Amino acid sequence: MQFVVFKDGNKYFFENGKVIRYDGKIKVKGNVVGYVVSVEGGKVKLTSIPVLVPSNEVVDVRLSAFAPELGFIFESNDAVYLYSGKLDSPTLNAPYQLIYGVPVLRGSKSSVMSAAKDPKVAEYVIRLYKDQDLLREAFSTLASSGECEKVVKSYRELKITDPEISMIVAPCMEKTGEELEALKIYSFFSEEKYRELEARLRGKANSLIDNFYSTKNVKFLQEAMNVLPTYDAPSLSMGWYFFDKRDFSAAKDNFEEASRKKPTFHNLLMLAWSYIQLGDYRKALEVIERAEKIKRNAGSAYVKGLALEGLNAGSMAEREFMFACREGVIDACRKFKPYKLFVPEVFDPSSWTGYVMYGYEIKGVLGTGGMGYVLLAEKNGKSFAMKVMKKDYTFVEMLYEVAKMQEISKRSDNLVRVYASFLDENWTDYFSSPPTIVMDYMEGGDLREVLVNEEYSALRHSVKWPQVVALMFSRIGRGVIDVHKEGYVHCDIKPSNILFNKKLPKMGEDAMRALLSFEVTPKLSDLGSALKVGVPAVHYTPYYAHPMQRFGMNVDYQFDVYSFTVSLYVALTNNFPFSEWAENEIEDAVKDRNKRQTVLREFYELTPRLDYVPHEFHDLILSGLRGETTMEEAVRSLDSILLYDYGIEVPWSNQRSGVTVF
Repeated sequence: MQFVVFKDGNKYFFENGKVIRYDGKIKVKGNVVGYVVSVEGGKVKLTSIPVLVPSNEVVDVRLSAFAPELGFIFESNDAVYLYSGKLDSPTLNAPYQLIYGVPVLRGSKSSVMSAAKDPKVAEYVIRLYKDQDLLREAFSTLASSGECEKVVKSYRELKITDPEISMIVAPCMEKTGEELEALKIYSFFSEEKYRELEARLRGKANSLIDNFYSTKNVKFLQEAMNVLPTYDAPSLSMGWYFFDKRDFSAAKDNFEEASRKKPTFHNLLMLAWSYIQLGDYRKALEVIERAEKIKRNAGSAYVKGLALEGLNAGSMAEREFMFACREGVIDACRKFKPYKLFVPEVFDPSSWTGYVMYGYEIKGVLGTGGMGYVLLAEKNGKSFAMKVMKKDYTFVEMLYEVAKMQEISKRSDNLVRVYASFLDENWTDYFSSPPTIVMDYMEGGDLREVLVNEEYSALRHSVKWPQVVALMFSRIGRGVIDVHKEGYVHCDIKPSNILFNKKLPKMGEDAMRALLSFEVTPKLSDLGSALKVGVPAVHYTPYYAHPMQRFGMNVDYQFDVYSFTVSLYVALTNNFPFSEWAENEIEDAVKDRNKRQTVLREFYELTPRLDYVPHEFHDLILSGLRGETTMEEAVRSLDSILLYDYGIEVPWSNQRSGVTVF
């Protein structure tokens, strides 16, 4: 091969690997830097075959030579190409492609990978290659080159689901103004990034809210409501905007939207207040009772009193107003006769310490909740938990709880046992005879503490942890079955309702030993949430409840199977099976009936991530989430995992008869 070329201000003659200076004429233009020649009679004759610098084209070539003055020399059927760049492991006479000026060795993935660092080559790779590694490199190149619009467009056109590529594309979506699409990707693949972007979007929405308060231009609020659909602050601000205009219906709609996004105590309180202004006292009462399941304070008592007053429940309203007044709500103090406020002193539950109540000696206060106090009591050398209702609270909830718990729990070793109840609606001396139930004292705390506390990190990362989880849930599952046998559905299975009689040891071997010997016993608590099969569901815990339960459908045993399976998944992975985005879609449908059919269809098509779930649990997790198993089958599956995968023959204990059976 012979050619002449003009390069770097010099003219060269190339012949069979040798390069010499050339003083003849060469006509060059654009990327044509020379021509193939023939030598006849000592004269150099130019042919029509050009020598080119590679440009914006894709050409099949072979590497024919290398010359320091000229670089790598490639030949095609109708041209010669000079490449001055770096070429890793060049192979003479091998087939190459020149892709937009970059040589790529045919059949070499590593060569394509290296070439894809060039943005133009990266675009070519995205169009023609399906290999995920090459696509990741190509998307990364375009993203780092600032070609975000091309990145996002290609991502959508190819319908890519690869996590790594998605995480490359998400920052580009942020740059192109598609923050919510980026947030959706983060919800699947990175909780940390999700929280970071969510915080930035909240900040953006907050700035718009600030602009509204400084300018009174409601357009800022309307814009803020579109920034982050899950953020409740813009809806709250819009609610107060309409409230100030005395448009209580519009205010109610916005407070309702805020409560749907986040059913917090204060959101529900505002929603109840708007119903009061509209004169819908029954709805106000329903909402405030939801709020008081979160907590109870003077504000909620006052709103509840107004609702009851509107429903002509005078004596019940008066009790709420008295409580609110004692806690400092001045308007509540005008709702009853002042002499009814007289009390010797503010009641302190610790004053019961050392007192004998119904034959139980009170040792101390374990905690205080919205509806009562939990005391540590002792009788005949055994410790118990005593739940005492606050005197300002109605008895309905407690009576309902006790009636179910005592009957069901006495038949099961796997449920928190209720031993006694002392209830008199006509009590006159609260200190000496308050309404009380006596239960097992579960001093070991709950499973949620094991899942989140740093002190249990070694146990959660132990190779024994899947065995510990399988054994715990085998026992809890039996407790659920006991509830089902009575015709009830628990309706609130979650880690915080799985209690231990003693602290679970912090090392895997020790934990297994303690569970197998019944030194540590997990039990299912909060039977007060249980409902009879077939009645409408009235409450739920987000993330753990089946969509049908959230939609208020009739209670079914499958609700517990689903919650049990989600809890099992959480215990194994410390995460939820479905993304937060999916959770938000379900919660949207709770508010909007028109979305329910679509959401249910999409829900049944969801597939949980199983890469962090031990393979032996996969079938159980999938069947439980899809409603394709029963509690009995789930427990048998756990027992089978323990026996055949872990070699553990699991005992179940009839502690009340003192017999352990294998």
